[in-house]
Amino acid sequence: MTEATIEARATVPIYDAAALNAAAEDALSEARRRLAVIERLPLEAVTPESVLDAWDGIAMTIEDAYGAISLLNSVHPDASVRDAGDRALIEESVFMTELFQNEQLYERVRRVVPRTNAQKQLQKDLLEAFEDSGVSLPAEKRDRFKAISERITELAQEFSKNIRENKTVVTFTPEECEGLPQSYLDRVPRDERGNIVVGFDYPDYVPFMSNASNAEARKRYYVANMNRGTDRNLEILDEIVAMRKEIADLYEVPSFAHYVTKRRMVENPETVSRFLDEVKNGVTEAELSDLRQLAAFKAELTGAPIEQSRIERWDVVYYRERLREQRYAVDQEALRHYLPTLPTLHWMLDITERLYGISFSAATVPVWHDDVIYYDVDDAATGERLGGIYLDLYPRADKYKHAAAWPVRGVSRKAGRKPISVLVTNFDRVGLTHSELETLLHEFGHVMHGVLSQTEYNQHSGTSVERDFVEAPSQMYEEWASRTESLALMRNHCTTCPMIDESLVQRIRAAKKFGAGIDYGRQLLYASFDMALSGEQPRKSIELWREMEGATPMGYVDGTSFPGTFEHIASGYAAGYYGYMWAKVIALDLISAFGSNVMNEATGRRFRELILSRGSEEPARDLVERFLGRPVSSDAFFAEIRGE
Repeated sequence: MTEATIEARATVPIYDAAALNAAAEDALSEARRRLAVIERLPLEAVTPESVLDAWDGIAMTIEDAYGAISLLNSVHPDASVRDAGDRALIEESVFMTELFQNEQLYERVRRVVPRTNAQKQLQKDLLEAFEDSGVSLPAEKRDRFKAISERITELAQEFSKNIRENKTVVTFTPEECEGLPQSYLDRVPRDERGNIVVGFDYPDYVPFMSNASNAEARKRYYVANMNRGTDRNLEILDEIVAMRKEIADLYEVPSFAHYVTKRRMVENPETVSRFLDEVKNGVTEAELSDLRQLAAFKAELTGAPIEQSRIERWDVVYYRERLREQRYAVDQEALRHYLPTLPTLHWMLDITERLYGISFSAATVPVWHDDVIYYDVDDAATGERLGGIYLDLYPRADKYKHAAAWPVRGVSRKAGRKPISVLVTNFDRVGLTHSELETLLHEFGHVMHGVLSQTEYNQHSGTSVERDFVEAPSQMYEEWASRTESLALMRNHCTTCPMIDESLVQRIRAAKKFGAGIDYGRQLLYASFDMALSGEQPRKSIELWREMEGATPMGYVDGTSFPGTFEHIASGYAAGYYGYMWAKVIALDLISAFGSNVMNEATGRRFRELILSRGSEEPARDLVERFLGRPVSSDAFFAEIRGE
């Protein structure tokens, strides 16, 4: 990884509020002008070039502005830019609905006679988008669909903003901080009385919940974190859910889940229900077993009788970490010395270079914050520029609070267009825990899916795949955090770090397995809650949550409002959160192709060629079965749930 030579490259435009507004207006204006050309096209003049190629060019014009706007809306330090992004994204949503309700455009796309598989897939995708936007609905229903779409976008933006810009802090006395690492106590702010003052960024919340021995302090932080969306987000989610049900009614289908899943790998809600039932059958005893072990361990540590050692939700992480330390000699905080943040980043780039036959070169480009790093991405064998990536790793005020990848710019071989992907996380600047390392690799898997895409059309690029497949490549890449052959290469990037040897790796893997029942039980609850909200008779979100969480082994925690923090289902994962586990089935099967060595470069190249480069040019099932040479097996997934 060397400093790149000066070369023309695509970069993220760094707008101020005025420039963002102008870029958004210009992009939509130019798109309308060019769409009018297609709309006026005589039907006998319809060809793949005059319609599909032209359409893809228009999509790139919009993406040139809105790819950056979507990102900056969540990460820019200036509130005026974020606010301008909110408005612009609503305008884009309105535009896209109008576009896909245009009967003249629909007829011209329908008349295309494709000559290639990529053209056939693009035509299919566009026709489905028209149908899903109401082009075939009566005029009155079409207008209502448009109004609903605009309102949902507006509400989803507000939902996210309420979490991102929540200024709530929680104060803890020195006595309540017993057990916390000194490095944590030295880093976090204090008030004039010496109390620590923390918010909800991961580097504040996760270490506290993992290490603070004071149960009441953990409970107070847990409850505050579960309410960080505020009561307003419960109102927003209920309004979104009601309007989604109205969309289903407009289409005369039983539920929003029916409307959504027909475009996904599962094809219908019944398949999701059967899958979740299978998971429940596999996870129920595993979760209870984990909780029994934690309760016994809590009794041992506290000296309380086992019947008084119930595991509460604010206990889970704390006692799991203590048990892992005792049973497996794995201390997550100590692992930060093994995994210093910047050397670990360089290690990740190194293993990715080796695996996929690429090279990363640091370059200086305009960025939205001084912490942001940029790399060119080139093919190692040919030197061809493939694209670029940005890394925004550390927390700051009003920044997106989780970890995610933004596909800011998609590839198009036809247009000679190079992709850009952006990684956004909120990591400790000093070092990573093992779970944070998995998060880093997971999101970088999305980044690579975007930047290594080589699709003919922009709209098929990268992570445009079915929503219940999109997590599979990134979940697969998490495995590189737990294998000796990959972790041994850390020595190349931190010679003074403690050695990650085979013994430590095996202990990490064993520790990771403990608690899988609890983790998958929670994922099952999230997915089931999402499907219920998207079902035939949706209820108020907090009432449904209290009932569903209350039926789980640990029960509902009074005074908490988790649905107000569930950004995934307020946005694109509605009737789709099951996709994390559905994709995990695929991911754990994909990893089997690497055999006993995840640094198998030949298999890495095949994965790049057969999966990552293909985007959504073909259905995901076809891509996966071609790579594996067989249908997907769920054996590894259910073995993981059982902790095997």
